[in-house]
Amino acid sequence: MIAARPRRTTHLAGTALAAILMTFASSAWAADFQLDNVKIDLGKLVINAPKVTIKGSTLEKDAFLALFSGVAEPAAARAARLNAAEISAPELSLVQTVGDQKQTTIYRDIRLTDIREGKIGRGESASGSITADGATTGPMKGELKRTAFDAFDLRQITRVLTEKAGPGANEAMLPVIGNFEQDGYSLDMGKAGKMSLGKTTARGFAAKVGPEPLLDVMSRLAAASEEVERKQGGKKPADADKSPTKTEAERQLGLSVLALFDMFEYGSGETRDLVMNVSPPPKAGVKADAVDMRIARMAFGESTPAKSGFAMEGLQFRSGEAKGGIDSIGYSGFAFGSVIRELRAALAEPDKPIDEFDFRRFIPTLGTVRLAGISIDAPAIITGKEPVKISLGTFEIKAGEQLNGIPTSLAVTIDKLVTPISESTGHPAAKDMIAMGIRSLDLSAKLDLAWEAAKNEIAIRTLSFGGAGLAQIEASGTLGNVTKDLFASDLALAQVAALGATARNLQVKLQNYGLVEKLIENEARKSKRKVEDVRQQFTMVASLGLAAVLGPSDGAKSVAAAASRFVAKPGTLTVQASAKSATGLGLADVITMTEPTEIFEKIDLKADAQ
Repeated sequence: MIAARPRRTTHLAGTALAAILMTFASSAWAADFQLDNVKIDLGKLVINAPKVTIKGSTLEKDAFLALFSGVAEPAAARAARLNAAEISAPELSLVQTVGDQKQTTIYRDIRLTDIREGKIGRGESASGSITADGATTGPMKGELKRTAFDAFDLRQITRVLTEKAGPGANEAMLPVIGNFEQDGYSLDMGKAGKMSLGKTTARGFAAKVGPEPLLDVMSRLAAASEEVERKQGGKKPADADKSPTKTEAERQLGLSVLALFDMFEYGSGETRDLVMNVSPPPKAGVKADAVDMRIARMAFGESTPAKSGFAMEGLQFRSGEAKGGIDSIGYSGFAFGSVIRELRAALAEPDKPIDEFDFRRFIPTLGTVRLAGISIDAPAIITGKEPVKISLGTFEIKAGEQLNGIPTSLAVTIDKLVTPISESTGHPAAKDMIAMGIRSLDLSAKLDLAWEAAKNEIAIRTLSFGGAGLAQIEASGTLGNVTKDLFASDLALAQVAALGATARNLQVKLQNYGLVEKLIENEARKSKRKVEDVRQQFTMVASLGLAAVLGPSDGAKSVAAAASRFVAKPGTLTVQASAKSATGLGLADVITMTEPTEIFEKIDLKADAQ
């Protein structure tokens, strides 16, 4: 038997890939030979191969083996000398032990070709299987379909795993895997349920050497995880062992973890046909329904519709009598670089009081989030009634450029939010709507605003809310004297800037699509009067009542007249207001008023009804 034990062990299965490829790739070779009973022991991960065949090696068998057992030469340098026409193995097993659990993964019919200077042209495994024991949900087993990749840079991934960048050096980000394919797998998780996955493809994965070897970071993370489990098992308080030395070690670990975010680029890819049946743990006296879930497609990077970020399509779920689905979920434009930078700064000053941190700086670049085609069917609230159905056509939030974490522009869209009106609430408004024949609400809303730095203005381009078949209100306007100080990290300065803002103009449009008629008819029914009598009463109230409240100004008269015409013949009511002062109407102008009607002396007001 041929066995090799590396000098540094790790508890993580993530090292398996590098270990496998370093075992079965070879350097500028001309000789052909076979290795039997190959074993690599990584402590809690053991790799076995009964037979490995090497073709096209210029190294003899013993020299080839020396590449994996030698310690005088760095691993990356040895990897760079690996060349081969082909390496194959009928079977390869990975046995991993984590706590009481033991997992065995077997890959079959492995073939690596065109290996030059540590770069593997193509690799493939025809099939595989997974078994696991020791979990609380019982034994698990599964089957793997074909797995393949190309352009794997063994030398670079070995450097990332075992080397660290020099002081002040910023290593180049280099491609590690060109393309990756996995045709699917199925997994029986015992009492926890079952899952399967269709084809997965990915491309463009890259990595660079960080401030610490990746193996060292992973080993420390594994040790920290084991320590947490040990403390939880012994019911020991989390802060019971906080010596200065330990606190410094945790700080350094935090910095190491943050460095991982700079070490990788994940490229693009997609996964299709995820199917899960999950059974929750049983609880005494509680009936827990299994959850069935399907996802048609998950994608990231350029494989998404937005060509960046993440997207999920065709989500469906069911549990008992409840079911639902989401056509698509996606986000793009998100970036966490600023968050990582601020976390590093916080770890560099561990004694800094928490109230001195500006937490707005920890807000990531927000980008765009979009959900479409949401539907949920829930059991009826009242026995014998129809199930509750809720749906949403589109929800989207899009943030623009940010200053100190705060977006300078924001757009929010909610389209076709359909929700039922339930009789079980007993609310008077719900009863009135049902009496008016409104059994459900179909709501839409939109907000679009932006800060214009050159003008020191916030333009409210759109603010709207409405219900299909009822009414819609739309507004737009401009806020002036909005300086950059509004986004300052100094909260007091930001508050002063907010108080100094002024209102320059406002336009409001109310469109009736049947709500006014329903309100009048409902009032007539409740008061047992004719609809026309109620309409005349509402018209008189709008005319005389508003005139009495708003005062005798021309603007007030215009609003009262337009409102009465709108009630008499509901259509579209438009109101336009603008400050007479070029600087706008500010808070100081409002608080100095002795009567509300004085506002009409400071604004130009127009109203119309069509």
